[in-house]
Amino acid sequence: MRRGLLVLLVFVGMAVSGQDVRAAEFGTRYSYQQLQDLTEKGPKGEALALGYVSLTHSFILPYKMTGYYALMVKGSGRDLNGRPLNVYHELSQEKIEQMQRAGALPNPLPPYRRTIFEYMFGYVLWWCIPAALLIIVMFSMLGIGSGKRGQA
Repeated sequence: MRRGLLVLLVFVGMAVSGQDVRAAEFGTRYSYQQLQDLTEKGPKGEALALGYVSLTHSFILPYKMTGYYALMVKGSGRDLNGRPLNVYHELSQEKIEQMQRAGALPNPLPPYRRTIFEYMFGYVLWWCIPAALLIIVMFSMLGIGSGKRGQA
């Protein structure tokens, strides 16, 4: 049983050691994708773009991805680390339909795309657990780690 837990821990460690994944995440991580520039201006004359906000929900490992369309303010500044700040306003389905009728948003909306790697790492918790259990079962079926030491 201890070896099985060790294998599980090693597998989880390998899964979270990827470059795009942070080890032991908790909470929600936001990523922003600008889809299309808009001709409309914001209330203060800011340039706007239609974007998509992707949320990755994590409890030790990522387990769920969600998202929504948003109006993004282009060139909205930088944080202390020099990364761009993404100022946006979430668009409800009613607001999208209203803005499409007014001609401010394209109809149909441009699609957002996620790569296969985003899906793999966005749901890593769901494939990590069965894979670790499969490895444990394979080791027990092959008899690896079940014999006593020193026996010939």
